[in-house]
Amino acid sequence: MPIYEYSCSKCNKVFEIMRPRSESSLSATCPVCSAESTRIISDFTHGVAFSKDAPEMRKDSANEKMWISEQKVAENKIKDPDPLKKWREEREKSCGKGPEAWVEYAKQEEAKEQKVKDYGTGFTGREV
Repeated sequence: MPIYEYSCSKCNKVFEIMRPRSESSLSATCPVCSAESTRIISDFTHGVAFSKDAPEMRKDSANEKMWISEQKVAENKIKDPDPLKKWREEREKSCGKGPEAWVEYAKQEEAKEQKVKDYGTGFTGREV
């Protein structure tokens, strides 16, 4: 009888079961948490049964990459639910509240830079 590898979606435990080929597509019960587990393609099967560009391999690889990506996104949301919050707060302190105030502040800063460029650092405050 062949050995099949299963992964539990509840506790993330990977385990092996020896069972007949006729039962290979059936789900298995996790030995740790007793949840239903799905069959995965083991490393041994990867190298022996399929070529590297077989559709099954590409699908498994794509699913794994997608899962890893989703986990990273979920972790980042937990760590920092609003990554721009600190930037917005600093902006509001220096410019005022809201994007309109930020645009006006940027225009004023640009005008100041232009006056310094035109008149130098000894600018006395007269308008251009």
